[in-house]
Amino acid sequence: MTVVCEEEKCTAAVADTEAVVKAVLTPDQQELVNGGETIEIRIDVTDISEKVPAQDREVIESGIEAYSEEVPGLVLGMYVDISMFIKIGAGDWNAINATDEPIEVVINIPEKLLSDGREYYIIRAHNGEYTFMNDIDDTPDTITISTELFSSYAIAYVETGGTDTDAKCGLCHICPTFLGICYFIWLAFNLAVIAIVIFVILRCRKKEEEKEGQR
Repeated sequence: MTVVCEEEKCTAAVADTEAVVKAVLTPDQQELVNGGETIEIRIDVTDISEKVPAQDREVIESGIEAYSEEVPGLVLGMYVDISMFIKIGAGDWNAINATDEPIEVVINIPEKLLSDGREYYIIRAHNGEYTFMNDIDDTPDTITISTELFSSYAIAYVETGGTDTDAKCGLCHICPTFLGICYFIWLAFNLAVIAIVIFVILRCRKKEEEKEGQR
């Protein structure tokens, strides 16, 4: 079981390899495996933003428009193709358009779309129909979907503000933030203000002492 992505454009995986095998293999194919035959399953995730089929583009855009009231501010990010293939022994790779049961596919959000304060969604186009899909994981830099159909998809998102005090720094994605600014920047600012106040107080005291000495 392998997941193949275009180099540097995406990272993807399946949540449960065993579940994929059960959803894909027929009873006869499972018997072949039990008898020692090798069966390979491959999922390809490809950026098709520049070559998305016209019908799929139209279907996905219709889906985004249809859900614009339910999810205000929904923006199309990029198109991806998610395809599944199977190979038995030394045979050829054959496409699988559907599985008996849904499987969970985990897609890392591409760097160009990744940003604090965004909520991500998936829209699938299959046989002329769209399906709106929520992210079912809690990891901020991945999208997990449960699907049994393999075709054209789109990653979409909405801006949610990004002012959460638990958000991560936009520079290093590690430090916590307050009002969207890294805690360490706030700390440095406060230390600078304190240093200036202490300097002014000491300067004023020195001047007072100099005046007392002149008297």
